[in-house]
Amino acid sequence: MNKLLHELKKVSGRLLFPLLIPSRKTHTDKILILKNDSVGDFLLFSGILNFHIKHFGDGVYCLVNNNLEDMAKLYTNNVIVIDKNRYFASISYRHRLLKQLNDIGFGMAINSILNSSESRDILQILKIPKTYLYEGSLSKLKDYNFWRKRADIIPSFKIFDDKGMYINILNHEMHYMEKILNLKVSDDDIKPHIPLKDVVSETLINKFSLHKGKYIVFSLSSGDPKRNYPIKEFIEVIKHFHNKLNTKAVLIGLDQYDLEDRLNNLSAFVVDLRRKTSLIEDFAIIKHARFFIGNETGITHASWIMGVLTVMIYGGGQFGRFHPIYKNGYIVNKYMDCYYCNWNCRYDDTPVPCIKNISASDIIKLSEEILS
Repeated sequence: MNKLLHELKKVSGRLLFPLLIPSRKTHTDKILILKNDSVGDFLLFSGILNFHIKHFGDGVYCLVNNNLEDMAKLYTNNVIVIDKNRYFASISYRHRLLKQLNDIGFGMAINSILNSSESRDILQILKIPKTYLYEGSLSKLKDYNFWRKRADIIPSFKIFDDKGMYINILNHEMHYMEKILNLKVSDDDIKPHIPLKDVVSETLINKFSLHKGKYIVFSLSSGDPKRNYPIKEFIEVIKHFHNKLNTKAVLIGLDQYDLEDRLNNLSAFVVDLRRKTSLIEDFAIIKHARFFIGNETGITHASWIMGVLTVMIYGGGQFGRFHPIYKNGYIVNKYMDCYYCNWNCRYDDTPVPCIKNISASDIIKLSEEILS
């Protein structure tokens, strides 16, 4: 019933809003970039966004999820937020957001390469004159033929390289941008970065009584229980490095693990900041860490992007697609013959075997090699 109501609101809005929000006869030279994706997707896109801003100037606006507003404002003040939980659920909210976008009068729209249903709905209703979509995920949708007639669809870059490994997402982002702008760019032109000033990050770590280079940061979750590294193994790694390096372990992230019993004996050197910090505070904490260990998630990508020594626990579902591109970013993994399954795992295990089979000693060994 809920699904039916959701679809009814979605479809009725597409009939109603064109009557409530008249189509603009004139449009500005402003550009709307729709990037309502995850933390990691936005961070990997940050260099691309920067290039668009340099190319087009102050006319670039970026639409992001409401939980990413502060992070997006590190790059531009022209940030518009969308609450994906309310967009289709609330007719009035959807109307307000669409009217806000329509009043700006965008002349160009560049959709995310991931093509969310919310972003496509916005573009369908507003009819922005020059609209770009990426074919990659669009071609699998029922409304592909609809968009072929109403937008410029950029053919997608190949998904796998000659060895059968996923091609890094940054190659897709670069390919998409180059086709839109009709120019060639270098890797340096679009490299991801986090422009967090030292004075800001130092103030924030002082707030938590942390000292530069005297702690290790751990992120325990990935947002998907099937891809979360086992807590028991994480605790082993935390204990090992405290005993060896006499450093504090700082836990960050949004996981819901109840670690009270496990942390009782570790409270002297474990600082548990999970669900107590903002994204910007997480970045500040990571920036001055000795090194970082975590699952493949946005916070882990933030670590290697900021130049911190990073060990990423990496499964095989999309192996290669989200590899760190800087030399300070390392991966630890256990290869299996079912790699590249796009997370359509043949096993019912939680976590999946390609992550569960990574031992604490594998992580410790790689981390010690890096530190040495």
